[in-house]
Amino acid sequence: MKTIKKMTLIVLMLVTTLSYAGKRKIRSFSKVTMVEFVNAKKGQELLVKDKYGSVLHSETVKDNGKLSKWFDLNELENGNYSIELEKDFEIIVKSFEIKNNEVLFLKNGETKSFKPVIKTKNNKLLVSQLSLESNPIHVEIYYEDSLIYTETLQGEKTLNRIYSLSKAERGDYHTVIKTNNRTFVKYFEL
Repeated sequence: MKTIKKMTLIVLMLVTTLSYAGKRKIRSFSKVTMVEFVNAKKGQELLVKDKYGSVLHSETVKDNGKLSKWFDLNELENGNYSIELEKDFEIIVKSFEIKNNEVLFLKNGETKSFKPVIKTKNNKLLVSQLSLESNPIHVEIYYEDSLIYTETLQGEKTLNRIYSLSKAERGDYHTVIKTNNRTFVKYFEL
């Protein structure tokens, strides 16, 4: 009996998805929804977030390859949400809305944003960030929890900076990079 129910649900979802494929939104008439990501890797993070960025669900990807995941969204209220796959250097976001017991995935609702790459070598801090939308990139550098440098870059799609840090100031550093309503923090020691 469970197999029949699962098959019925799968058929209903496929028919629903195919019937709305040419339209602006892909609908799921059940709050049980399958989401797919290609080229997922073991160890990456899969997150469900609300419109405020609060994490509602988190799990680690267990296998390499195509990731197909069923989500039971029945506990979620009407509103905007996202399912995100955090890869090594990028974050893939699939936005959806729950409205009147329907899950509405926007057809063009998949976006990518790139994480900054932060490396240290000797007393140099190397920061690289790709922002396809040319969003402002705010960089802060801290030494022993005291802000020592800050700058905001605007209108640049690519940030490539090398910051020289004092050879005499040994200890704990961290950098905070804010872009696209996201904050990335990297701790390091010189």
